[in-house]
Amino acid sequence: MKALVKYGKGENEIELRDLPEPQPQPKEVKVKVKATGICGTDLYGYPALRPPVVLGHETAGIIVEVGEEVKDIKVGDRVTTETTAYICGKCRYCQSQQYNLCNYRRGLGSAVNGAFAEYFVIRKESIHPLPAHLDFISASLFEPLSCATHAVMEQANLLREEVALVLGPGPLGLLVAQVAKAVGARVIMGGIEGDEKRLALAQKLGIDLVFKLEKKDLEEGLSNTLIGKDIDVVFECSGSTSAVKYGLKIIRKGGRFLQVGIVHQPIELDFNEFFFNKELSIIGSRTQRPSSWEKAIKLVNKEQVNLRELVSEVLPLSKWEEGFQKAREKSSIKVVLQP
Repeated sequence: MKALVKYGKGENEIELRDLPEPQPQPKEVKVKVKATGICGTDLYGYPALRPPVVLGHETAGIIVEVGEEVKDIKVGDRVTTETTAYICGKCRYCQSQQYNLCNYRRGLGSAVNGAFAEYFVIRKESIHPLPAHLDFISASLFEPLSCATHAVMEQANLLREEVALVLGPGPLGLLVAQVAKAVGARVIMGGIEGDEKRLALAQKLGIDLVFKLEKKDLEEGLSNTLIGKDIDVVFECSGSTSAVKYGLKIIRKGGRFLQVGIVHQPIELDFNEFFFNKELSIIGSRTQRPSSWEKAIKLVNKEQVNLRELVSEVLPLSKWEEGFQKAREKSSIKVVLQP
C-alpha cells in the first residue's frame, strides 16, 4: 500500500513509500482510510514524534478486518478514531481515562503508524461509529473537534453567557469558537493580517464579533472598549508568543486563560502582573480524552458544529506535497487527503 512516511525529524524528511498492509492484533481493528486531514503537527512536528512513522491522525474510514477478540465492531462499520494507540493502563491517568497524560502513551501518526495510508490498525477502544448523516471528509475533523471540546467544555468549563475570546482563526480556533457558541457563550475571534478568509468564515459560522489585530494592538493590548465587554476566558489557538502575551493582557481580573495551540519557543512572563495582580488561572489543554469524543459526537449529531465548511481543499494522497504546501498558506483552512 502507499503510505506517507516521516523518516526523520527534519521538516522535509517525508516521502511516499510502498509498505505492507498492516494486520490487526487480537484486540485491534483494521481501517480502510477514506479521508485524513492535515494537522499543523504533520507540517512542523512536535516532541511526541518518533520517526520513522506513517503520519496522519485526523481520519475516518471503514472497518475491513477485526481482531479475534473484537466483538462489538464489525466489518463495514463507518468509523473515526481517537489518536490513542497504546497506554500503560495502570497509572493514575489511565485509571481516570485521562489517556492524554499517560507517560507511556503512543499516538497514531506520531509514535505508531498513522492514517496517511490506504489502511491503518488501531486498538478497538479508540474506535467511534460515525453519525449516519456525516460524510467521511467532514468526519475526518472529529479529532480536532475533540481537542476543542476538551479545551472548552472540560478544561475551561466555559459557562453560558460568559465572554470568550479566541485568538487564531485556524481550523482549531474555528472549532473552539463553534463549541463555545454551542455552550451559549458570547464569542469573539481575533486574527491578524492574512487571516481575512478565515475571519470571514468565522462570521459565516455565527461568531458574535470578529476583528483583525494590528501589530501595535498585539504589543500594547487592544482596548476592551472596542470589544464592549470584559473577557472572561481566552483560548489561545495560534501558538504565537505575541498572541499569548496579548491574551494575558486583555483578559479580565480573575479570568481563565487556556493555552490550546502549541507554542514552539519559551515565553517570558511577569508573574506579578498575571498571577498576583490579576489572579488569573492559566490552564493547559492537551489533545483529547474519550469524554471529549463523546461530547464532540453529540454536538455533531445535534448539528451545533459545522465541520464541512472548514474543509477548503480535498486532494489525493499522491498530491501530498501540494496539500502540505496549501496547508501552510493562510488562504487555506483545512486540507484533507484521500488515498
